[in-house]
Amino acid sequence: MTGSPPFAEKILACLKEPGGSNEDGLEIVDGGLRGVRSGKEYPDRDGIPFLFKPSPGDKSSVTDMMRNFYEEHPFPSYEGLEEFGDLANKGWTNPFSRKLLEAIGYNKLILECGCGTGQLTQFLQLNNNHTLGVDLSLSSLGLAVEHKTRNQLERSAFAQMNIFNLAIKDESFDVVISHGVLHHTYDARAAFAQIVKKLKPGGIVVVGLYNSYARVMTWIRSKLINTFGPKIDYVVRNRIHDERKAQIWIEDQYFNPHETWHSIGEVQKWFVENDIEYLNCTPPVLGTDGEIASSLFDPTDSGTGYKRTITQLGWIATIAREGALFDVIGRKPL
Repeated sequence: MTGSPPFAEKILACLKEPGGSNEDGLEIVDGGLRGVRSGKEYPDRDGIPFLFKPSPGDKSSVTDMMRNFYEEHPFPSYEGLEEFGDLANKGWTNPFSRKLLEAIGYNKLILECGCGTGQLTQFLQLNNNHTLGVDLSLSSLGLAVEHKTRNQLERSAFAQMNIFNLAIKDESFDVVISHGVLHHTYDARAAFAQIVKKLKPGGIVVVGLYNSYARVMTWIRSKLINTFGPKIDYVVRNRIHDERKAQIWIEDQYFNPHETWHSIGEVQKWFVENDIEYLNCTPPVLGTDGEIASSLFDPTDSGTGYKRTITQLGWIATIAREGALFDVIGRKPL
């Protein structure tokens, strides 16, 4: 085996054979991984650890469609050959990623389900955290691993997996994040139930989804973009300077083959179904203490149905211009 190993020991200890139990651990061998008990080998694909296994009831048409889309449009795109320092600076200047890292703190194990090109996974390995990013797309993961290798990042790791059949031991991570991903699966609610199994007791889940109120504006723009061009999009006009990155943003936002929209109240019901304690929402629910919370992980009032509706109607004038993504945060009881 040449170069640094694909997984730090702390992350390797969290992995299991696809479809196996918590006792079915993995070890690193030349060119891939091997089951400790079974001896079965899992060769890398294009240099990416391959632990993908279909799940019972998998709607392969949606899964294959999304995998093919992101193989062609790896998301989010890097700004050319970015150095880690540039990526970290962007992370610190982005309010969400900065507050997320501050809330997570130090020395944590973090799982990102649907990591894409791995930019958030790379950023969150700051503070001596160890991170694992998993995704369907080999193209996206290839960019993540290239960036990790070129910048000699040792605490981040990546693997190809199925979000409905994760090759990860239950109750193994301090934080599980899925930011802008579950709405591209064939069943976002079922996917959420799978990812929270990987949380340690007391662990934090952060789930980001398209909002069913504010995403309407993106749908309207999608009907106009071929006439008025990409500058109709706020992010392209004001945030993106790399042409390839702008093209991929447009494809992801306006020509994605499958997406669903969700409300705050709906996600709160998922929390109840999976015994997850609601902590916070970002942007916050209007008229609640979430508006003054000092940390993303502070427990706050979930708000009444009326307050949640007013909040989401307000998002039509705010987060709608940047894709209408909102995050709900919860904790697994001890």
